[in-house]
Order: sequence, then structure tokens, then C-alpha cells
Amino acid sequence: MLLRAAAAALAVLALAACGAKKQAAPKSDLPPGCTVAEADRIVRDFLAHPTLAPRGMFELYASYESDGRTFVVRTRAAALAHLRRRQQLGERSRLISLRVAKHDFNHARISFQLTRYGPDYLRRGIHQRLVKGAGTLDCAHQKVAAWVSKGP
Repeated sequence: MLLRAAAAALAVLALAACGAKKQAAPKSDLPPGCTVAEADRIVRDFLAHPTLAPRGMFELYASYESDGRTFVVRTRAAALAHLRRRQQLGERSRLISLRVAKHDFNHARISFQLTRYGPDYLRRGIHQRLVKGAGTLDCAHQKVAAWVSKGP
């Protein structure tokens, strides 16, 4: 008797599943190449191995640090040289949070929080590691086009 009831329940579930309509995933208004997962990968790749959008697409790189140092450039080559030099000195960053929003048909705006550590921070009087910032992603090339960070 128990087996018949279980078989009947399975049959009802199977029939209900066959008639159920599949729901499509919600449509994203993010540009192609900049889904949340793709944006996350772009930013993580940028932090691990700095690359930037091609010339003509690159806009700005700026870093405002808690010891008063600022680095602001609008040329891709100068930004890459700075980023690579900081990595050679041992600086490392880790993404904590990322928000992504549509900017236009080929760009996404991002805001982020990350931790950033450089071996020279203690000597410079920097004792915190939290960084906040914003930027723009070039979705066609899947690269950072603009990056502005404040801290540590």
C-alpha cells in the first residue's frame, strides 16, 4: 500500500514538472562582455596582472593614498608603468566587493572595495589597508578603462 502511494506521488510530481513553464533568467541591461561575472573577472585579472583598455579607450588612472601621495595620469603607458612598478615592489590587492551598472552600450561603471598592501606602507605611515573606488570597464575589450581609488 505504501509503495503504491509513493508511486502515485512520484507520478503526480512528474506530470506537474512536465507541464511547468521554464522561466528565463532575468534580462540584464549590462553591456555584452560586462555581466557581473565578467566584470568580476576583469577586475580580478586587472589586480593580479595589470592591463588596461587600448589607447583611445583608456581614460584615467588615479590613486589617492592616505599618506597624501597622489598619482593621476591620463596616459595608458604611464598608468601601466606605475602599476607594474608597484607590483614589482610587492604590492598586492584583493577584491572585497564589486558593484556593476550600465554606463552606455559598451561601458559599465563599477564601484569597489578592496584591501591593498605594499611592503613600504609602514615606512610611509600607512596602517590601514581598505581601499574604496570607482571606474569604468571597456566591455568590448574586457579591460579597465578608468580606475580611481582612495586609500589606503
